[in-house]
Amino acid sequence: MDTNFNEQTKEKERPRFLYKPNPLVERAFQILEFNDNANDYIHVGDYTLINKEETREITEKKITNLITLLNGGKDLINLSSLTDKRVLYTMVPEAQAGKQTKIIFKDYDGSGVSQDNAVFTIRKGVLK
Repeated sequence: MDTNFNEQTKEKERPRFLYKPNPLVERAFQILEFNDNANDYIHVGDYTLINKEETREITEKKITNLITLLNGGKDLINLSSLTDKRVLYTMVPEAQAGKQTKIIFKDYDGSGVSQDNAVFTIRKGVLK
């Protein structure tokens, strides 16, 4: 886990979202949202890597970028020096996603068909 990201964010102000490694699933992360009633962070979603060939360094930079975007930030980590792939995504229709918003991230190297990379799920209504 990029604790440096979480610690730097905490020092500035309490961010709405943080992440931490999922203790039960290797190469997966839990998405946490600050809950005012509980005065603590609660689990609201997951980011699970599908592409087992992706390095942990790249995965953690991607999750850091995702959390930055969820928190309304724009200062993203440029991954172009680490990978020659574009990140694409597909939103799973509500009828299939159930009580969650589900996004499938894909890698595209410019040839052929994009490959599934990771699945991001977050409790429905959190992103509104």
